[in-house]
Amino acid sequence: MSRLRSTLTMVAILSAVCMFVFRLVDIQIVQAPELNATSLDKRSVPLVTYGIRGDIVDEDGTVMATTDVRYDVQMSPKNVRTINRLEPGGVQTVKVTPAQQFAEIGSITGQKADEIEKIVSDALAENPKSDFAYVKRSVDLKTLKALKELGIPWLTFSQNASRIYPNGAVGGNLVGFVGTDNAPLAGVELSQNACLAETNGKETYERGADGVAIPGSTVKVEERVDGGTLQLTINKDLQWQTQQIVQRQKEATGAQWAVATVADTATGQLRAVGESNTVDPNNIKASAAEDLTSKAFLYGYEPGSTYKAITAAALIDTGTATPLTQVLVPGSYVAPNGAKFRDSWSHGDTRYTLTGILVDSSNVGISLLGHGLSDETRYDYLQKFGIGTPTNAGLASESSGILHPYQEWDPQTSYTTMFGQGVSSTIVQTTGAYLTFANGGKRMPLSIIDNCTYPDGTVTPYDAGDPVQVISPESAKTMTSMLEMLPQDSWLTDVIAIPGYRIAGKTGTAQQPDGQGGYMSTYIYSFAGYFPADNPKYVVVFSIAHPATADGARQAVIGFRDVAQATIKAYAVPPSTTPAETLPKHY
Repeated sequence: MSRLRSTLTMVAILSAVCMFVFRLVDIQIVQAPELNATSLDKRSVPLVTYGIRGDIVDEDGTVMATTDVRYDVQMSPKNVRTINRLEPGGVQTVKVTPAQQFAEIGSITGQKADEIEKIVSDALAENPKSDFAYVKRSVDLKTLKALKELGIPWLTFSQNASRIYPNGAVGGNLVGFVGTDNAPLAGVELSQNACLAETNGKETYERGADGVAIPGSTVKVEERVDGGTLQLTINKDLQWQTQQIVQRQKEATGAQWAVATVADTATGQLRAVGESNTVDPNNIKASAAEDLTSKAFLYGYEPGSTYKAITAAALIDTGTATPLTQVLVPGSYVAPNGAKFRDSWSHGDTRYTLTGILVDSSNVGISLLGHGLSDETRYDYLQKFGIGTPTNAGLASESSGILHPYQEWDPQTSYTTMFGQGVSSTIVQTTGAYLTFANGGKRMPLSIIDNCTYPDGTVTPYDAGDPVQVISPESAKTMTSMLEMLPQDSWLTDVIAIPGYRIAGKTGTAQQPDGQGGYMSTYIYSFAGYFPADNPKYVVVFSIAHPATADGARQAVIGFRDVAQATIKAYAVPPSTTPAETLPKHY
């Protein structure tokens, strides 16, 4: 009986041991991954590490847009307590009371100890288990580092970033801006977001039962990646000067708006795109809706007489005419197809050369000669000069202008396109056309973007497209000779002169469509030109829209001259070294 009892006891003990062993194996081996994950999940805290949006800089590296990174200092009120801290040298620890910690924090943040104590007491009064309250918001990096060095476990920190534009409205029409959540909304901020955008990372840390982070427990799950640096072709100082000149000319004429561009002849890179009432990206609410974008790229308008040069270039390039080609020009004309048009001033039959037609800007004269080319030929030249196609200069939104297929031209349009009506373009498209004359007949693609430098050092140049040989180098040289006559022998000779520099260019005075098949009584005045004409370096186009005064044409020429002078100074452009050729206006 005793032996049976002993046997049963041993069996019971062995069974219990087996159960414990089985349970232990189940917990430590079979269920271990799941239990560990559950346990870790209960004490592991995810944390986003924020990347920083890239800078936008001008051609010289001057910052036009950057990210101001600030930090919020937070606390866990329920975990505020006395802590142990190693003395300097790390030999022994000392106790640091909450009151002492409040004083330490305040000495860095500029707060009084009792202010911080009140933050704690107010949070706990509202919720005895409060785990969050702000100590100080938007501190700088230096303050952040000093606070971290205190080693106070109930303090935590989070990053917030804001976009700032150190030069305000300078280039605001091109740089653009972001929204309250740093989402890009306009300008290169939007169009070049692939370069500028940051990628956030992820970290985790473990915290104890008291909610305080366990030292050394931080693990990087995903690395953050900062945005790249976007380099513009714009020169900040020249951009500022151009905007000042544009604004002055707008106000002098009571115009609705004014715009000017400066382009490098050899590269097509835009050095300035000045617009009146330019938006300050730091304060977009201060600007009207129409001023939040770039008029130079978005506003298409009938360019008028500046485009007589395109018709003349087609005549020269096809061998249909020369600068000395003669034509008897009446003051008004009824074409064989029924189209009617006239010159802007009254005159009788005048013996003009093609050069004189350009200088005096005769609609009738350019039409009589231009009629020697087919509609298709003139349409093809307009296309090659970039009309009807966006420039791909680097902004997200850009007008293509209007160039209807020549098959759709009515009898009137067949003629008016020869002198810049019945066709619409932007000021940057006009800039590209005149750059063609200045660059040996080759139209370089315009751009406001130079490159993007990514965080790993990779530099990616901006691809604006391929150059287009529009007219021959000989034709371009001939066009320059004719376009130089306007500054030499017209009403604007004294207005446009820049001592030492030969200038080639053309005026434009264009009525604008009223949308009902007619034209408004207001005009857009322009001057498009380049310098030095004997070795062209820069193209400048200046336009004034719907001025209240009658001297819009004169003010557009003055604006061109002033921007040209600013460009000459900015880039130390050498003066002309040879005299201009003189061509006769009449025969």
